[in-house]
Amino acid sequence: MKYKPIIWIFMTGRMKKGLKEIWPETNALLKKAKPIYKDLLKKVEGVSDKNPMSSNITMSFVIISIWLASERKITPEQMSQVMESALDWKVIRAYFGTIDMNTEKGIRRFGSMMRKDAAWAKQHPEDWNTWDFHFNRKLHRDGFYYHFTHCPIADFCQKHSYQEINPVLCNIDYITMSMMHSRLIREHTVAEGAGNCDYWTVGDKVAEPK
Repeated sequence: MKYKPIIWIFMTGRMKKGLKEIWPETNALLKKAKPIYKDLLKKVEGVSDKNPMSSNITMSFVIISIWLASERKITPEQMSQVMESALDWKVIRAYFGTIDMNTEKGIRRFGSMMRKDAAWAKQHPEDWNTWDFHFNRKLHRDGFYYHFTHCPIADFCQKHSYQEINPVLCNIDYITMSMMHSRLIREHTVAEGAGNCDYWTVGDKVAEPK
């Protein structure tokens, strides 16, 4: 995958404040992390830059590269705190907040986005390592459900022995879904060794989702 400066600049810019609280020499850490980040991107197989979900990889790899640059001394718990702080920005909240999963309109819009990504993957078999979408409207009455049986990020971490950082990457789903006035109900992840990553997202005003 190609190195995109805008991704690196945006992510490290948002993360810098949180990193400074746990790593005083943050600038030196980021300088060390940058070539690691570029090298990680070069190792990606089966996912192209044209893939609409490729940003999940390019953004996640910023986190992985910084963690590696610290020689894995930054704990997953600390990195999760850094990411919670990084994502707590009015611009990001406003972006995701345009979808309200408490409304039928919001559910339809979110579902349309996911189905569009699924359609792209189906039309581009050359991206053989991408996420595979499986939808089931009958499984739940409330919200929207889908699952993956393959995650290229989890696969990459497994291949290169980065599994320790996986929980940080998976936790981002909970943060972004909460910005859509929703809560993510998840029982399994591929990163934990399960057969799928399940995404049941329900409006946060639904008391007893069914």
